[in-house]
Amino acid sequence: MNSILQTVKGAKFDISKPAKSNVCMVLDGKGRQVMDVLRITGNQTVINEGNQDAFSMVEVEHSFGIDEVNEDFLWQ
Repeated sequence: MNSILQTVKGAKFDISKPAKSNVCMVLDGKGRQVMDVLRITGNQTVINEGNQDAFSMVEVEHSFGIDEVNEDFLWQ
């Protein structure tokens, strides 16, 4: 059974599958910028605006470590 992470805005991510984001880029063998392959850890930080849950920052592992990416800039 696959584990699904659901964000504040209702996006669903399967943490067993890779993800991509245009904010996590690496260079390929020819020096061109390409999207890194990300692994969703299953953790998220909920950001509140005006006492309401506004969006999620989803934790991802990438080639250079671990960061959080806004759910709007993450897809599978």
